[in-house]
Amino acid sequence: MSFSSDVKTELLSNISTINSRHCKMAELTAIINVCGFVSTDSYDEFVVIHNDNIDILNLTVQLIYDIFNIKTYYVNNEIVIRDNVLINSMINVLGIKDSNDFSINSAINPAIVAGSCCKRAYIRMAFVCCGSVNDPSKHYHLEFTDNDYDHSQNLVELISNFGIEMKVVERKNRFVIYCKEAEQIVDLLNVMSAYKALFEFENLRVVKEVRNNINRIVNCETANINKIVSTSVRQIEDIEYIMDKKSLNYLPDNLREVAEVRLKYPDASLKELGEHLTPKIGKSGVNHRLKKIHEIAENLKGDL
Repeated sequence: MSFSSDVKTELLSNISTINSRHCKMAELTAIINVCGFVSTDSYDEFVVIHNDNIDILNLTVQLIYDIFNIKTYYVNNEIVIRDNVLINSMINVLGIKDSNDFSINSAINPAIVAGSCCKRAYIRMAFVCCGSVNDPSKHYHLEFTDNDYDHSQNLVELISNFGIEMKVVERKNRFVIYCKEAEQIVDLLNVMSAYKALFEFENLRVVKEVRNNINRIVNCETANINKIVSTSVRQIEDIEYIMDKKSLNYLPDNLREVAEVRLKYPDASLKELGEHLTPKIGKSGVNHRLKKIHEIAENLKGDL
């Protein structure tokens, strides 16, 4: 299973522990707003709730029974509600009505999400129905995919109550509410009470960041080593050129000493070379003397 599937499984398993009627109403409203639509046939209008996840359909059936004491059933991944009594009850209790002509309300009924616990319940169920989150070991991304612009804006506002900033982009006639910040994703998992997923996310994030830090350090060290080696090769070439044309005795004593140490320790850094001199000198002093050696080598080349 994917990380996203694990999060939804955890959320669905935790929902049964919520007993308050107002939170169940928020959950059912989220399901209807995300998965519901009004259809018609030659007889009348009716409500359809469609989802490919059987667990969500089972939960919807249970929520309808708990709230309205009416049994419903699903067939072919759909719950079809033709019972006018139930439809009217849903309109009155949940506020799922847009204008005088009955259609699923695209906006979130403020009364349904008045309490903080109900806001959490609505967000949690919306994520179960249309959300996804990437494996944090790859990259950070959490999103809701919505069919309605007004509902997507309402969902962004609802989530913002918890200090979490989501963005909305239109993609193929649908609206994607998304977040790419790891801290914000962790906060949202906490809001939805996905605590197991939260801990796993944090663990994977730590491993990822440690690995990235190690790679940065290794790359930096590699770059430094390459620089040292390249500089050392050039310095040794200068010294060998002087030896070939004149001998090291051609150099002043202080420069000859540095040249001898460089030949003896070709992989050493400037600081390390300074430690081998008598008396010891600092990095800048060694660098100054090696530059003088380079100038002498260049002058000898110019004399040819």
